[in-house]
Amino acid sequence: MLKRLSLYTLLLCCVPFFAWLINWHWQGDTNYTQIDTLLYFITETGSSPYAILTCAFFALVYFFAIRNKKQALAVIAVMAISVGVTQGVKSVLKTVFAEPRPFIVQLGEKSSVSPDYFYGQPRKVREQIVLDYYADKQIDMHLVHHRSKETGYSFPSGHSIFAATWLMLAVGFGQLLGRNNKGMKYLTAGIAVWAVLILVSRLRLGMHYPVDLLASVLIAWLFHCVLFVLLPRWRIFQPKNQ
Repeated sequence: MLKRLSLYTLLLCCVPFFAWLINWHWQGDTNYTQIDTLLYFITETGSSPYAILTCAFFALVYFFAIRNKKQALAVIAVMAISVGVTQGVKSVLKTVFAEPRPFIVQLGEKSSVSPDYFYGQPRKVREQIVLDYYADKQIDMHLVHHRSKETGYSFPSGHSIFAATWLMLAVGFGQLLGRNNKGMKYLTAGIAVWAVLILVSRLRLGMHYPVDLLASVLIAWLFHCVLFVLLPRWRIFQPKNQ
């Protein structure tokens, strides 16, 4: 179990590691392409309110994939708690570290609005500052809208911890309940691809630094290592109940 969780964690860590390896830095939106538009739509699956639909979709799929419906409901309850806890940890850490996002740093460099001033304003004011800054720039309006709604701090990445949490849940429950369930195996593979693309999108769209992604992935990994050590002790999650 822990080895499999760690293996998929390493897969996600390849995204920030590769960025560091090639000395990649976000260079703004000058080379924005159709691929970035695709990444925007992928990143929106982890954005409010669409993240709720993502959670509902995954929960529904697992409900039908697990034969024992009492067990399926227990799995969904654990998933909800897991997403809630990891998002809560993310929110606390953002407040503690208070690191500005890459696009906010750029905004400060190219305007009179410093990051300190920006983050000292109410959310609605920050949203308007972003909209005003991009008003005369040739930037995809989807991305402008996204940034205007994502004016919180950078470290750690909420989208990344959301994606990593779902991947850890897929891997963990796949090992715990789905060793003979091909559907759950395919689902894990699909979630892995989705999670990697979420991480890539956060870098490419100027929302996060590689360290933000790495911290989020490691937090999700640590939490779920503990979780999946404890879950097999509960009768509902024992193999005989499948």
